[in-house]
Amino acid sequence: MFIRIAVFDPLPVYRRGVLAILGDAGFDADTPDDLLAWLRSEERRLVLLTMVSPEDWELLTEIRRARAGTEVLALLDEPSVAGYLRALSAGAVGAVPRNAPPRLLRNAFDSATQGRSILPVEVVRALSAGTAAAAPAAGQPSSRELDWLRELARGVTIARLAEQAGYSERMMFRLLRSTYGKLNAASRTEALMTARARGLL
Repeated sequence: MFIRIAVFDPLPVYRRGVLAILGDAGFDADTPDDLLAWLRSEERRLVLLTMVSPEDWELLTEIRRARAGTEVLALLDEPSVAGYLRALSAGAVGAVPRNAPPRLLRNAFDSATQGRSILPVEVVRALSAGTAAAAPAAGQPSSRELDWLRELARGVTIARLAEQAGYSERMMFRLLRSTYGKLNAASRTEALMTARARGLL
């Protein structure tokens, strides 16, 4: 059965790398600008979707609503048990760390095309124990976001932070704005003050 594949990630270099991995495995994939429009055809679809920002989680929900039968393999920026559980409960057929080696990415992809999922043992244990797939608390930045705030508090520029994290400055601004929002802060200064007051820095 023919499956159309889309890779959706904010970094062009990463997208090209995933396309090369899938190409080596004999699959042809797209990197559509408008993912929801891409979903409209009748063919079976599989989307590899990087989960970096709150907007990505919203997009996962939109994909599942837009077209029944579309499978999503979540590429987790922070692969914690809670992240896996959140992706699965949001409708992803599976999840894999975004920095997974090519072999693991291919295996996860092959499994997803066959309606199976490869999961870490800790995630399977959490699922079998009935652990709720709790999303990170709305007012609680992730460990990676806290690292970014610590860097900003030390005086690192956003340009340098973006370079270290592997994002464009524009994407870094977007991610930091989301982080500030988790702290109910309107600016970097307010976010840093709030994080310090909460003992997060």
